Amino acid sequence: MNKQSENQQNEEVSENTFGRRFKTALKNLGVGTVFLIAGLFLLWHNESKILEREQTISQAEAVLSETKPNAEQDAEKETAQEAPQTTTAFRWVLRVGGWVILFLGLATLFKPLVVLVEKIPLIANFVGRGITIFALLSSLSLTLILISAVWMVARPVFGALMLLAGIVPLLFLYRSGRRARLKQAWKNA
Repeated sequence: MNKQSENQQNEEVSENTFGRRFKTALKNLGVGTVFLIAGLFLLWHNESKILEREQTISQAEAVLSETKPNAEQDAEKETAQEAPQTTTAFRWVLRVGGWVILFLGLATLFKPLVVLVEKIPLIANFVGRGITIFALLSSLSLTLILISAVWMVARPVFGALMLLAGIVPLLFLYRSGRRARLKQAWKNA
């Protein structure tokens, strides 16, 4: 009798923690959406500023090449090339930060699904890892496609390469999902 009441209490506690975890995961959908929007905005803003800066520098170089002698041009180019190295590192930090924010946003959006299947021992592990891989590849793809969209204006070749690099993770996700569906179809046949 005592063991039975302990089992019932353990099940009730387990259900209460599951309910709380699921409610928390649902509440965090808003946080995931905000992260997703913030990551996209950070990436877009960063790339837009880089594009504006590059266009301004190229216009300034064109004006300088027309008006100044070669000795003055060389001195100004050397000083102008030192500053972009620090800003380039900072821009890459912003790119990686935007990608991480996108990843966290996508992972947070799919957290309720992970909580729903966590009671099933074998499936929970696969679903959790699968969603992490999906969020990782999708966020990487979104980041590269967004960067390529901005760079298509200034450097079409670089933008096209970034677009291709962004499509590769999506193709990988598609092919892996298609392979899984084919395996399931073969098992059912």
